[in-house]
Amino acid sequence: MMLVYRLISIIITFSLSRWLLYIFNLQFFHHLGLGEALKLYVYGMRFDMVITMSLNLPLIIYYCLPTRFITNKIPQWIIDILFITINGIAIALNFADIVYFHYIGEHITLHSHEFLRNSDEVTGGFMRQIFFDYWYISVVFALFILLIMVVTQRTRIKRPKDEDLSRWKRNQMISLPIALLISFIAIRGSFQKEPISKETALEYADPQNAPILLNTPFSLLYKYNSTLEEWHRFDDNPYSPIHYDLNANRYLNDSIGCDTMQDNLVLIIMKGIGQEMIGYYNPQHRYSLTPFLDSLLSQSLTFDGRANAQRTVQSLPAILASIPDLMDDDFATSSYADNDFDAFAQHLQHRGYKTIFMHGGDNGTMDFDGFAYKSGFKHYYGRIEYDDDHDYDQQWGIFDGPFLQYAARTLSYTYEPFASAIYMLSSRHPYRVPKDFELPEESYFWTGFEKTVYYSDCALRDFFAKAANSDWFDHTLFVITSDFSNSEHFQTEYNNVWGSKAIPIAFYHPNRIPTHRSKEIAQQIDLGPSILSAMGVNDTLFSFGRNLFDSLSDQAYVNYFNLTYEYFNGEYLVQSDGTTPFGIFRPNKDPQLNNNLIEYMQCHDIFEKLYQFIQEYNNRMINNKLRYDQEEDSLHHQPHFGQAAQEEPAPAD
Repeated sequence: MMLVYRLISIIITFSLSRWLLYIFNLQFFHHLGLGEALKLYVYGMRFDMVITMSLNLPLIIYYCLPTRFITNKIPQWIIDILFITINGIAIALNFADIVYFHYIGEHITLHSHEFLRNSDEVTGGFMRQIFFDYWYISVVFALFILLIMVVTQRTRIKRPKDEDLSRWKRNQMISLPIALLISFIAIRGSFQKEPISKETALEYADPQNAPILLNTPFSLLYKYNSTLEEWHRFDDNPYSPIHYDLNANRYLNDSIGCDTMQDNLVLIIMKGIGQEMIGYYNPQHRYSLTPFLDSLLSQSLTFDGRANAQRTVQSLPAILASIPDLMDDDFATSSYADNDFDAFAQHLQHRGYKTIFMHGGDNGTMDFDGFAYKSGFKHYYGRIEYDDDHDYDQQWGIFDGPFLQYAARTLSYTYEPFASAIYMLSSRHPYRVPKDFELPEESYFWTGFEKTVYYSDCALRDFFAKAANSDWFDHTLFVITSDFSNSEHFQTEYNNVWGSKAIPIAFYHPNRIPTHRSKEIAQQIDLGPSILSAMGVNDTLFSFGRNLFDSLSDQAYVNYFNLTYEYFNGEYLVQSDGTTPFGIFRPNKDPQLNNNLIEYMQCHDIFEKLYQFIQEYNNRMINNKLRYDQEEDSLHHQPHFGQAAQEEPAPAD
């Protein structure tokens, strides 16, 4: 019974800490009623029991051994320390997940180290800041540990009396096989044919709500099957990511082909700033945090941007190589990371462009330099090249203000044509701005994140002011986007799985691209072919995105998160696990996705497009076919779905 009391206490603490994840992250589950959430909480106790029995199997065996040695003080002290330590660490992971889930939207996994992958100094400083900001979670965690310690103190094994020893040993011998049998069944998850896994959670909830069921240790020990499966659902897949014709037929002045001087490229990737924080998209915001960006976008070609990335490590493959993450592992850390792939910077580099990637963080951070080089950016400028730690933010790297000035100076000394990508970093936790930076009086009630958004906007303003005085400015295409949307939400229309992906995507080149605000959806993976098209580079390109400057291509958005594939065609957003459809929404009329139309509509054609995309993605990823193969693809090429077939040219005389 002492053993039973201990195990019950652990199951309860696991369940309560799992429920806190729901309480502290209601924005991810706003569509759930309290009754349905409580039902999922109860179902989740099955997973709590699995991890409890798995972690405490040595304790179970120890408590059932038929020897009086287990009642001695020293072995009991050792087992008590192990009991508190092992379960304390497991519960600590549950509490850490409360904060992690707030920023990432999914449980901690074996690949979550990429979220904090940096130098020891940066990681330690970040963790100290998190501990300070979320002190109240630490207090609750301490209370949970105190509860476990009290239970441990009151459930030590009592030494049997001599006259009861034989009966005690007999009971122990009976208890041991019974406890092992029960443990085996519990760890397996019951009597079902296949052992329990993360996919079992989908029996109780759709993927969007499945995180409520799972505790963090279970997510770590029982990972999803991260190996892609080759699909053969379509014998003749009408979707192909090969773009043969990147000519632009809209949004560009006719004079684009008249100039002999090649355009430069400056791709600016903001850090965690979504549409929600930008006044251009939200004029009703109580105060404009981005006055410069609002002005710049009002003079640009803009789209309704959507991020294919949820994390930093996913953003560069999507932006630089047009590769979305349609699997549980991040592409950069998956078994397919060594695949050869096509990227727009490679094409520019082959045409004589000097290609440069700039990021104020530590060189080697999240392998930015390595992936940028593989994507065609042959030169890298980071914190080492900046070489002045007076502007170091003591956390992530050089503040955006001085680093963007350094970037502008560097480009002015670079021979043309050049193509540069600049990855900003200041608008991220712990949300610091330089001590000498003056915030407006209205900022007193701003959150730390809002202050860094304003600071980032000022840094961009100063960058463009300096660049405008350079000879290269007037013949340079500026592309503005963000790696992913902000993690803090202040407006309900952005506080859901659709609005939380909204980012800016804009093209600024007044001499060639007229001002226009398009309502079409554009995604990060569209940037590669669109940049080449806007710059007049008509190479054949492999890209999972589309050319935004081609009116023959239909808008589309694809995403994968928490076992959910999403596809949007401009009108309907559909959701599926790859086999079974479970969501149909109309974001344009229902931006909070409150009304699931799955019971009233089928949308077979849209789901077919999604499955065609998945088949092409899986098969090419598995077979390392992420580059245009002239011999193979010319034989099997079909036009991009939603794109009219091009007429065959007449044979030459």
